[in-house]
Amino acid sequence: MKFTFAASIVALLSTIRATAAQCSPDPLEYIEEIGMKVEKVGSIPNPNTDAFSYNLAVSDTHQKSGKLFFLNQMLGQIYSYDNATVKKIWDMEENEIPSGLDLNFYGPPGQTFKVHQIVEGENADEIVVVFTSTTLPTGWSEPDAPLPAPGAYPGYVCKFPKTTFVRDIYRMGVLPDCVSNYGGFPCYTIYNVFYKFHIDESGQLANNPTPFFVIENQMVPGHLGGGALALEGGKILWSVGDCTIFGFDGSFAPQRDDQTCGKILLIDSTERGSFEIAAKGVRNSQQMSVKEDTTLVFMDIGGVTAEEVNAVSMEDILDTSTIENFGWGRNQIDGKTREGTFYIAPGYGGVLGDQPACEKRIFSPEEGYIHPWIQFGRTPQDFYYGIISFVISDESFDKLSLVWTEFNTGNVLGTTESYSSDGPSKGYKINLYDADMTPLPMGFNDLVKEELGEVGYFRGDPRLFHYPDGTAGVFIERTGVFYKLTEIEI
Repeated sequence: MKFTFAASIVALLSTIRATAAQCSPDPLEYIEEIGMKVEKVGSIPNPNTDAFSYNLAVSDTHQKSGKLFFLNQMLGQIYSYDNATVKKIWDMEENEIPSGLDLNFYGPPGQTFKVHQIVEGENADEIVVVFTSTTLPTGWSEPDAPLPAPGAYPGYVCKFPKTTFVRDIYRMGVLPDCVSNYGGFPCYTIYNVFYKFHIDESGQLANNPTPFFVIENQMVPGHLGGGALALEGGKILWSVGDCTIFGFDGSFAPQRDDQTCGKILLIDSTERGSFEIAAKGVRNSQQMSVKEDTTLVFMDIGGVTAEEVNAVSMEDILDTSTIENFGWGRNQIDGKTREGTFYIAPGYGGVLGDQPACEKRIFSPEEGYIHPWIQFGRTPQDFYYGIISFVISDESFDKLSLVWTEFNTGNVLGTTESYSSDGPSKGYKINLYDADMTPLPMGFNDLVKEELGEVGYFRGDPRLFHYPDGTAGVFIERTGVFYKLTEIEI
């Protein structure tokens, strides 16, 4: 999710003033002996390079095909890279759109996912493409994973004296003018539609893909998820997002086992409409990966308190007889919402910067809840907005067990500690250097300046990923350029 520079800074400063020390993760310091080198590899076209005008992504973990896949999510384009050549393989303006779908919708750039995600297929010449449509695909009269029932969850947006009642937080209609940055925006129902595509001999996506799953969501300036991981046997893990606008605490749906918002779903691509709930309490995960075939790792964008990377054994996540709980959303048994190792207040929707507010730190692991591998937050020194990506790579890193990035600052961050169920590992900032070992004081944002020149504001949205050989890379969303990363001693 992307917001203007001025709004982000005002919101962050408000958060810092309002949040007491006991309600903040520990600040991050630079690690002295470890650095990171970044080297340019290639690029995909991006016609929209002004700040907050773009929405691109890289699809992580594609080993069977030996290719990388990049998406211009806002324009509905897909590119492949085979270690030598970048090729456009699908474009909604040039190729046949699957039957029944309507991709001609518009929302805020950061929430416009006409092509939402790509997932590895069961073999090298198949991929799964997830579209966002305002209509159901041919053959579906209703979604397989619907939103909560109409009117089941009301709420309030904006703080006093402009507080406004919303009858249904999952069907918000036109947002009140008091909503930060998005007053007057018309929210509407959308569908994530999953298709199996064959890759033809020329490397293009063939026509007539096979649909197999539909999720109902809400086009809203908020949490639309999209983290995904392909598993053996045609199974797919998918993060739905909590389906609501920023400022809320997720309400009750993320903690309810009969709702799909705020969940990680285990989808069976071999059987139409088949899924189980694998995890709950997940706010807005946009990336997943697997560590050593035994551990699921995923990032989760926080509210105003804690940004997270979470870990859980694959055995546990695939055993759906027990739904793993990561804490987001109001639990109906104890009445609490959790964000990282903190309890969170209910919150007013549509308020940037201090909603939903932190209430109390959790000092020890809680039975029935999984605490994050790492967490970080805002400090007077660091105007962090949110986590954007992570990567784990034994091929590229020696001492670093986990590396992650942040939206606003361009910082590269990491930990040398393995996951522990006892609580979050200690994180650090990492000094970044270019191929000539010149320091990059603005982190990955210096790469925006290198490509675009003196544009004044250099946020680039750095998305970490794995190349097919397991090495680490970073894709600068704003410029469309991708790089390789290597841990170095300093």
